[in-house]
Amino acid sequence: MGTLLFKGAFCRRFTIMKRVLLLCALLAITSALLFAQEIQVPQTGQELTEDEEGAIVIDQAEQMVEEQVNRLQLAVSNENYPVTPGDIYRLSFSAAGSPVSNQVIVESDYSINLGIFGEIDARGINFPELKKQIERLILEGYPRSLPSLSMISIGTFQVPVVGEIPRTRYVTAWGLSRLSEIVNDVIGRHSSLRDVRVISQNGTWREFDLWMANYKGDLTQNPYVRPGDRVEISRVEKEIQINGEVYRPGRYQLRSGESLQDVEFFSGGFTPLADLNRITVERYSGEEAELIVLDYDEYNTTFEFEDRDIVTVPSKRSEDLQVTVVGAVFNPGRYEYNPPEKFMYYVNQAGGIDFERNSDNEVTIVDRYGNSRNPELPIMPGDTVTVLNNDFVYNFNRYFPVVTTGFAFILTIIEIVNLANQ
Repeated sequence: MGTLLFKGAFCRRFTIMKRVLLLCALLAITSALLFAQEIQVPQTGQELTEDEEGAIVIDQAEQMVEEQVNRLQLAVSNENYPVTPGDIYRLSFSAAGSPVSNQVIVESDYSINLGIFGEIDARGINFPELKKQIERLILEGYPRSLPSLSMISIGTFQVPVVGEIPRTRYVTAWGLSRLSEIVNDVIGRHSSLRDVRVISQNGTWREFDLWMANYKGDLTQNPYVRPGDRVEISRVEKEIQINGEVYRPGRYQLRSGESLQDVEFFSGGFTPLADLNRITVERYSGEEAELIVLDYDEYNTTFEFEDRDIVTVPSKRSEDLQVTVVGAVFNPGRYEYNPPEKFMYYVNQAGGIDFERNSDNEVTIVDRYGNSRNPELPIMPGDTVTVLNNDFVYNFNRYFPVVTTGFAFILTIIEIVNLANQ
């Protein structure tokens, strides 16, 4: 009888303790949300009403809860989830016929205190391995106690990102955060993704190529980050622009020694219409511009690109290999592209400048996409050269009759109105 009373009193005390702990947890979450409200409420220049502030806090709280739930589900379903400092697990088992349930926390040094069962070092192991290890330990002390270790909350940590970025950032991560998630939102215009360095807590470091990870799905170049890691971003060494008959035109960062063959790989390969005998590289050296024409079969592994090169893979279609000349020339039309000539070559092909309509050889040049180009640079396939009709005498003779006719018409109307009013 005394034993039953003792057990009943113990259970009541245990229930009260659980309620007190739950109340403390709720108070802690409320305090955190109020603090978040003070920091994260947007400054719009107008004071928010209490209802609006409350709505923002509720929205932030819902987002936090949803994010935590999603992360917890991912951690539970991923057999490779690494034990992370800050993780909270629930350990349940039966002792002398009574259920026992305790929460265990992974400390910053990866230690887990199991009370009378001792302490476990969980560094470098995943959750399924830890689960088996702890449940085996409980069974040794309490046979047939049906032990169970479950995950109820996942830990987070901060990763500093430094180097060639707009400003140093501390990015919040968790056990399944990959390097790309840490880097993608903090990089700047001149940040390199080809050699991202990760320095671990013990001082060892490795470099990773996030371009290969992002575009080719190479997960060996996109590892999980761990507590204590530090990420360093270097400045891009070489970046080129590739246009024309490739499947994925755009800007690409190159490492030293990467060739035309690598550029083909990065840009998704050449289309069937690519003219590989007339690949052009527009290169800037100081104030001078140079146009290099390459044969892919000859230079696919030997050509060395320089920073800011513009590569164009022309088309085999005749209309794509033409230059259009219009305006103050004698024979406007399309003419065959002939690198590395400048605009005067094509103007002469069009019969030359009509100096009665143009003065000072003034022209405008746009590419096939409508973007203006520097007249000092070599012409590219698809460019349009417009020789301006800017001669004063030509324009005067062209528009003066129209102006005088209009002026005379206005005077006539005025005269008619005056006669009608007399």
